[in-house]
Amino acid sequence: MKTRMIIIGIFLSLATIVFSARLVHIQLVSNEVYYVDRTQEQRYGEAKYGRVFDRNGAPLWDRLQKERGNWKDVYYHRHLEGLSAILKGVVNSKITELRGQNAVIRSTFKPRRDVPIDEDEVIPLVDGKDIYLSIDLRIQEIVENVVREYVPKFGAAGASVLVMDPHTGQVLALTSFNPENKKYEDVLHSYEPGSIFKPITAIIALENGVNPNKLIDTEDGKWQVVKTSNEKIIKDTHARKTCNMQEAMVYSSNIAFGKYVTEDIGYEKFYYGVKKFAINETYSEFPLRVSHKGFSRVPDLRTQAAQGFGQSIDATSLDVAKAFSSIANGGILYTPKLLLKYGMDSASTERDSVRRVISSTENTRLLRDMLKGVVNSGGTAENVKSKYAFFEFAGKTGTAQIRDSSGKYAVENYNSSFIGMEKVTDPHYVCLVTMYHTRKAGATVAGPVFQKIMEQIYLHPSLSPASFAREYAPSDSLCSDISFINYAKTAAESKANGMRCNIRFDEGNKGGPVVVAQKIKEDHTGKYLELSLREHQINTGLMPDVRGLALRDARGMLAHMKVIHDGTGKVYEQYPEPGSSAPKKSTVHIKLREDI
Repeated sequence: MKTRMIIIGIFLSLATIVFSARLVHIQLVSNEVYYVDRTQEQRYGEAKYGRVFDRNGAPLWDRLQKERGNWKDVYYHRHLEGLSAILKGVVNSKITELRGQNAVIRSTFKPRRDVPIDEDEVIPLVDGKDIYLSIDLRIQEIVENVVREYVPKFGAAGASVLVMDPHTGQVLALTSFNPENKKYEDVLHSYEPGSIFKPITAIIALENGVNPNKLIDTEDGKWQVVKTSNEKIIKDTHARKTCNMQEAMVYSSNIAFGKYVTEDIGYEKFYYGVKKFAINETYSEFPLRVSHKGFSRVPDLRTQAAQGFGQSIDATSLDVAKAFSSIANGGILYTPKLLLKYGMDSASTERDSVRRVISSTENTRLLRDMLKGVVNSGGTAENVKSKYAFFEFAGKTGTAQIRDSSGKYAVENYNSSFIGMEKVTDPHYVCLVTMYHTRKAGATVAGPVFQKIMEQIYLHPSLSPASFAREYAPSDSLCSDISFINYAKTAAESKANGMRCNIRFDEGNKGGPVVVAQKIKEDHTGKYLELSLREHQINTGLMPDVRGLALRDARGMLAHMKVIHDGTGKVYEQYPEPGSSAPKKSTVHIKLREDI
């Protein structure tokens, strides 16, 4: 019996040693895990983004899923650098409607089984919705084309432009250039506005009962505010002994607007008057980041005076444009709007009123007349006056010195601006142009950009009032400042007839149905505008632009490719995008609709 117990003990000991050795081998050598809880797992379903459209339904951006589950951002107008930067900011902002909601799915498994026995959608999948911006693609394209023309012409580092509807606060076109990084960005930076701030000071003065006819002693163009030996003198470019408010605006007197703050309004009333216009306030629903340095109360008299003419004060283009819009619309301050809440159909009416900031419409009329004088003969911006009598341009120039790293104002280095409206009696647009790091005044470099943008908007056949086209497009006009590029032949003919342009088509070119070039030519009958039709581009290897064409014309342009189309009418969207690589027998997907 004793021997049997010893044998059993030895056997159990050996079994224990073998079992322990096996465990050590599994855990330390093979690193195998035998006990995995595979009863439940979570996986995620990725929501599809919505698309981004302009106010009229033109596609601006989409995110397409490619092979292997990758996503590709598609910018339909990549050549518009300013717009592309703005779209990146919109897409990356926290717009829940666009982003949608990813799904969380919990799956339950039996041990050693790959097929779940039950699935529960813990968080449901919600695809993103399409959103509409207040941007008008037609105006945006005009803005960026003009900027591309004038920036190198005037030797500027770059330019920012904002076009706003003064009756809604909607932003119709926007570019934001950062001169330090030398590129377009999706951030709106604040800067010292300079003299374009003077209309705000003027309206605060009028609202506080200052008589616009009162003569201000402008000290023959040199004013030492507190008369200390180290105080910097305030100077006027156009030296005068005295001037009233109209003359102070027309000749852009720094001294007059400094004295309005320190002697007529009083600094406390001026400070709260500026705050009333919501300068440097947060734009909670604006989808882009707005970088503010802030508008602060300052203690010394000389700096208080400087704030009256736009120095020692920081504002963004949104700040200045919305304040100027209240002057244009009769006194209502609207919240700047880039994202339309209720879609394309609401673009013409959607607006968010903040408050009435100018109590008297008479004051807005007085100030608009002053601003008209700036553009008329003898004003600082008389070169901005249009050749078309239809326009009643009114606005203000600004030539703001730039502070260097030491905090001092640099010599002959300016941010030159012009802000204006196109028609004093019935303004439809407020436009702010800023040309960065120039050596010339705002009237010289920013004024012509404003003028060209406004004229091009009104010369655009689908933007300008019919009354303008009938009155100011003379019979047999060359219309050399009107673009027919990318128009189908029939559309070009229709546009030319409406504007009474003397055009001819290049008979030697038996190419495709779209205008690719235009130039002035002359024969025994006189000068005319020749339009060249583009070929089918079969051998270029690039995707042609067929947007705006009827299906038949689009097929003609894409004769060497496989075309898949949806809808009827004219092309409003295509993929691959224009200018991308497109070898023969490529597939192109086009979408059409009737309302183009």
